[in-house]
Amino acid sequence: MKTPISAILWTLSVSFLAAQDASPPAGPAPVTGKISEITLYQGTAVVSRLVEIPADKTGSFEIVIGPLPSATDASSVHADQAKGVTVRSVACRSRPPEEAAKLQGRAGEVTDAIDALEVKTAIAKNEIALRRIRQNYLKDLQNFVAPAAAQEMTHGVIQSKEIEAVTQMHFREYEKASQEIMKLDLEIQEDAKALELLEKEKATLAAGPPVTYDAVVYLDKPAAGPASISLNYFVGDCGWSPVYNVRGDTASKGVTVEFNALIFQVSGEDWKDVKVALSTASPKTSAYNPRLSPLYVDVSTGGGAQGGNADSYKSAVQEKNVAIKSQFLGKSTDEIASQNFRANDSAASVQLIELSERLSELRLMDQGGEEDLSIRYELATPISVISRRDAQMVPVLQHQAPANFYHIAVPILTNSVFREAELANATGRDLLGGQVNVFLDGEFKGRTEIPSIARGRTFTLGFGVDGQVKARRTLVDRRDDVQGGNRRVSVSSEIIIDNFKQEPVKIRLRERMPYMEDTTNLRVSVGEMSQELSTDADYLRYEKPKGILRWDLDAPPGSLDKSTSLKYTYSLEFDKSLTLRDINKEQKQRAQQEFLKEYKK
Repeated sequence: MKTPISAILWTLSVSFLAAQDASPPAGPAPVTGKISEITLYQGTAVVSRLVEIPADKTGSFEIVIGPLPSATDASSVHADQAKGVTVRSVACRSRPPEEAAKLQGRAGEVTDAIDALEVKTAIAKNEIALRRIRQNYLKDLQNFVAPAAAQEMTHGVIQSKEIEAVTQMHFREYEKASQEIMKLDLEIQEDAKALELLEKEKATLAAGPPVTYDAVVYLDKPAAGPASISLNYFVGDCGWSPVYNVRGDTASKGVTVEFNALIFQVSGEDWKDVKVALSTASPKTSAYNPRLSPLYVDVSTGGGAQGGNADSYKSAVQEKNVAIKSQFLGKSTDEIASQNFRANDSAASVQLIELSERLSELRLMDQGGEEDLSIRYELATPISVISRRDAQMVPVLQHQAPANFYHIAVPILTNSVFREAELANATGRDLLGGQVNVFLDGEFKGRTEIPSIARGRTFTLGFGVDGQVKARRTLVDRRDDVQGGNRRVSVSSEIIIDNFKQEPVKIRLRERMPYMEDTTNLRVSVGEMSQELSTDADYLRYEKPKGILRWDLDAPPGSLDKSTSLKYTYSLEFDKSLTLRDINKEQKQRAQQEFLKEYKK
């Protein structure tokens, strides 16, 4: 007699529920306490639970606090802020293994059920094969009976009863085999679905039960009265990232900066009505300060060739930065000291290149950018965060500040003119780099990113294209002359700005001239200009020495013959035996690195 699969699954469910209802082992009942504070880092969090101690208890005793969630780092559990008690020790233990034993028994039952279903399916497939053989035999019998009956009819002899009996038997047996095959096919399909469920359950059971923990705290309480402790532990599977909304208002000449945080956590416990602080620091950073070793050098015969050290320089800088970060994350004195020496060794390679490379090449090399900011934000009000993958948006701060709005035109790249604002970080807090949703006069303009911005620092933010302002560039004249042994090339250009607005706009217009550090081979000079160059201090210090031209213009309304016009001329002078050309691949890579570094500021 075959056992229905529903009966097998029902029996397994009953036995599993019976095992689950078994009484847990006796022991001190754990107290949960209340989650009072969370410090959320990018990848982990420190959870603080406030645990009240019964006022009437005195002397030495232990309390069990739990369950702590499955994402707990057991080695991080500690207690502090004891009031009215003295903490003697804290131990963290996993939950008793009886639950795992129950699940192990369940896993054996599931395995037996899987084996039974596989045997049952194999038997059913064999039964189907036997019935296919029977049907094939009946087909062969049909091929014998029909010709025999036809032959008898040609001789005028036919045994109708015998033919009818054989035909009825053929139909009956063929139909019976077909119905049995169909029934067996349906059983195989049903068993396959049940087998799939059992296989999934087996995989789940193989992973074991979610591990939870209890903290066992040994206390001394000298007298009756209120007392409490704070239990702290690290949890994983959580984090946050910054998201900004910046709303510009051209009428008031101001911006509103909204700093929000996207928070997620799947630690295994819900954070309900909790005070939360957001941090960019690494909570497991060591307190070992880097130490500087001597720069040991040697000398040898023969001079080393200059140049070609850019890749070695970059590699050494990266190695040094990795070593320093590894030192901060070291778990033992030997590991920390080894990484510290590794950083010293890499820095020595950097310094040796500085002692031998040309200064012009060194200026193009990148020392690795700014260090990561360690920032902490306290949320103004308690929040609740459910343990799930979905991220939750929470406000961190909001600030209104004045801004200097203007337009940016780079006609050598595009005729479009862009809006930009210059403002200072007057929030009183450092702003972490992140994504920015940009709005202007209530209209969404797009998304961008900002780097980390220290408090008080001035920064710029783009507000998209202004379709009512255009800038176009025209080459007016180019002259090529030879004077003595030198070749002189003069270029004249004109920039036309069309302002279709009803009011004037401020425009920062940028053009460029050829630039070469080796001024002995190429001399570049500015000629006549219809407008004076910008007097901005940052421009004069950083951009102008590299051939960037900038004008700060007030463009009144007007187009066509009323457009704003700017004309300028520059000239190049170099030996007539030389040819002006593009820089090589390696120089272009360095220029790209320098550009990207400046772009992120």
